[in-house]
Amino acid sequence: MAISERLADFVSDGIDIAIRCGGGQYPGLSAELLMKEDHFPVCSPQLLKGRDPLRTPADVTRHTLLHDVFTVDWAIWLHSAGIDNVDPHRGPTFLSSDHAIQAAVRGEGVVLGRSALVADDLAAGRLVRPFELSLPAGFAYYVVCPQRALRRPSVKAFRDWLIAEAL
Repeated sequence: MAISERLADFVSDGIDIAIRCGGGQYPGLSAELLMKEDHFPVCSPQLLKGRDPLRTPADVTRHTLLHDVFTVDWAIWLHSAGIDNVDPHRGPTFLSSDHAIQAAVRGEGVVLGRSALVADDLAAGRLVRPFELSLPAGFAYYVVCPQRALRRPSVKAFRDWLIAEAL
């Protein structure tokens, strides 16, 4: 097993199956939807109280916006929330989603989280959703592999297990 942000080459890398985030069209490969994502603000529970508590979407104007390099677009969320007096690009940008999420856990600001990536922190109470507004992501996660690989029982079993776990 290997984890990488680099797009795997099934032939030269000797890869049988992969998970890709994208639009689902991968020429020459079987692609099955694993899970969709939503985007919504998340923060440390400590930001819900204190000097500038987060109670309404407009309250983000008094907090640091956290970003990752995948630029889940704060501008779209803010516009959908009816907030037009905030620079959607202000605040630090982190090299990975994990770093941006950990900054939010530490109380450094509010991150526009992707549902698949923040689920564990929400369940554990390290993060909270201060507002209900959620936007569907433009991409989803797909299990991809060469069609011929699905003839192998081990690859098919692994694919089936991945899909069952994602439900």
